[in-house]
This record gives sequence, structure tokens and C-alpha cells, in this order.
Amino acid sequence: MNLPLVSIVIPVYNTGETASKLINKFLNDKYENIELVVVDDGSKDNSLELLKQIKSKKLRLFGKENGGPSSARNYGVNVAKGKYILFVDSDDDVKDDFVSKMVDAICKPGIDLAMSGVKFIRDNGRMKKDEFLDEFKREKNEKIKSFALRSMLSDGRMYPAFNKMFKMDIIKRYRIRFDETMSFGEDTKFVLDYISKMNGEIVQILEPLYIYNVGTSTSTAKRLEGNWDNWRKSYKNLQRWIDSGDLHQKRLLMMIYLRWRYSWMRAKLLK
Repeated sequence: MNLPLVSIVIPVYNTGETASKLINKFLNDKYENIELVVVDDGSKDNSLELLKQIKSKKLRLFGKENGGPSSARNYGVNVAKGKYILFVDSDDDVKDDFVSKMVDAICKPGIDLAMSGVKFIRDNGRMKKDEFLDEFKREKNEKIKSFALRSMLSDGRMYPAFNKMFKMDIIKRYRIRFDETMSFGEDTKFVLDYISKMNGEIVQILEPLYIYNVGTSTSTAKRLEGNWDNWRKSYKNLQRWIDSGDLHQKRLLMMIYLRWRYSWMRAKLLK
């Protein structure tokens, strides 16, 4: 049986050591038909030199001028050759069967997007929490945009790109890319743009296959979250995404706005 090729896009910026560990983990994965599209985004340290020491035909290493994570991911999309694609952050980790279980899920008839649970590791491992382990079901005849908005209200599983496997033909047919003008919420915009072009369904793997290291979040990211203008811009993107929308979607959108506003204010008070 011929396994479909999976492209794993890993942007790197001054994270050569953690990226090398992650790459070697993928190289030892039981799912063998992968290409590791590693994009060094103009690292200022020795990250590129560390990555060059890894010898494998599965590794495709690229260096470019610094343009930010969206620019690096888009570079990866442009050169990727796989049938399916994953976006993995260089300072995160995955379970040993991450790739195989995601492929098994998305290969099923009528499926266009696979989404896994996430293990969040905070404060250097002292606090761990698994999320998105209950199925959030799409109601009968529910529009995909309504489902996505309702999911965004329920929890955060729809926001990131890192816990999802996408079909490359949909991405390339509709030229879906990360918005390089955004430094906040660009993952969500990519996911929603992809969902709006799907004809199939979303399958959810109720296991924490992706391991997200919250403790490595940069101060820049925290500063961006603290700026309400960034949230407002993301909200405007949501408004454009539903376009005219129906009354139900507009109500969901307003509830998302109120939730975001509350979360932002609460974070400011606890700061």
C-alpha cells in the first residue's frame, strides 16, 4: 500500500536546538512517507548551521530573510509536494503517532480537515492540561460557517493551524495563504479561509496528539494579545469572512465579540 506523502512545514527562528529535536522525532516516526519542509526565517544565531548537520533525504531545508512566521509558512506551502500538509511550531512537540492518526482520519471518504486534541504544557512542564477531547458536533444541515463560529464560542479548537491536517489540493486550488500583514490571529484566518472552501466534513481526533509549549511564548506574543486593536482587526476579518451572513451567524459573531472583549479585559486586570 502506497502511503500518501505528508508535508510537515516547520518555521525556525533562533530555535535550532528544539527544532533539531523535533525533526529527529519525525525522522524516527513510524509513518515514513513524509517531507520535512524546514524554513529558517533569517535566524540570528547558529540555528541554520545546526539544521544543516541533520542528514536525511526527508529533510528539505530552506533559508530566507526574516519575514515572520506567516512568511515562513507560506514559503513552505509554495515548495511543499505532499498530498496533505501539517504546520508544526519548532518549539512544540507531537505524540509518536501524530502523523499516522491524522492521515488515517483525513483519508476517510468525505473528510477535508482533520483536527486533533492538544496537550498544553505551561511553566516548563509544572502544569499540564489536555484540551479538545470531547467531540463538538456539527448539527444536521448546519452551515459550515455557523459550525465554525459556534465552535469558536465553545472553545479554542478552531483557532490554531498546528493541530490540523489540511489537503494540499484545496490550499493550492484556492491560493489559501497566511496573511503576512497580520501578527495576531493569522492562524485563525488561514483555518477559516480553508473551511470556507471545503465541500467535505471535519473529523475530530479526541486525543492530545499535539503538544503545545505555552511556556515558550514570546513577550511579543503576549504584548500583541494585550492590544485590543489586534483583537478588533481579527473581528473585522470574521465579519468579512461571513460576508452578508444570516441572522444566526451575526448573533454568533456578536457573542464572539463579547467573549473576546471579556477575555481581554480579564487578562488586563490579572496582569
